[in-house]
Amino acid sequence: MAQLAEIKEKVSSIIDNVLQLDGAVTITDETSFFGNEESAGLIQDSLAILEIASRLAEEYGILPSDLDEASFQNLQTLSEMIYSKVAENSLAAA
Repeated sequence: MAQLAEIKEKVSSIIDNVLQLDGAVTITDETSFFGNEESAGLIQDSLAILEIASRLAEEYGILPSDLDEASFQNLQTLSEMIYSKVAENSLAAA
């Protein structure tokens, strides 16, 4: 089973690829994916969310619907949700 640090690295890479950031933005654990009154947020396009969710689902064998709005707050919350779902799937398969 993948470790949380490995998941964070892969999630960050997928987001960087989908958003075509080419490393121009450093994605930290707390980088906000959605905007608020204080900042615009990293992800501006709802289609990008679908693409990211699809790629993550393919990578980790989970359903895109497993990744809800709460999951997409930042790198930490998204990675933790994936880690949790992968662990659940591993237990169910055992």
